[in-house]
Amino acid sequence: MNIRPANPSDIPRLLHLWTEFMDFHVPFDSAYARSGDAADNWVKYVKSKFSDDNCQLFVAETAGQLVGYVGAVVKEYPPVFEVLKYGFIEEIAVTRAFRQQGIGGQLADAALNWLQSNGVTELNVKIDVANEASMALFRGKGFEARSQTLTRKL
Repeated sequence: MNIRPANPSDIPRLLHLWTEFMDFHVPFDSAYARSGDAADNWVKYVKSKFSDDNCQLFVAETAGQLVGYVGAVVKEYPPVFEVLKYGFIEEIAVTRAFRQQGIGGQLADAALNWLQSNGVTELNVKIDVANEASMALFRGKGFEARSQTLTRKL
């Protein structure tokens, strides 16, 4: 297994992984349902990451096949807090056939190491509470609940 920074030539294969990621999450939260132009918009969004020094995508590759990815972003809190800079794990996905093999942990470690090397001392990740595998992965990496997002449909 090779964990490496993603590059723009990975986008078509990343799109496949992202589609699987989104569809996997729909049973947890219907907000993950993709719009008709979701794929085109996601490609534009990901392309923008390659020119942003505060963003990094890592991919997991084996035998020339991308089997997972993670997105990490350095963000800033408003200047009223002691800690101004924090890291955020945007998405982490491993294709179904390669889950439960430690790949998610390797991807998370790559993101955490990159964030730490960029001066981040605090990390956040948003996980659907019903996604037990992701909850276990990040709790195993030392993450703990600090707040909870409540949602109401109108």
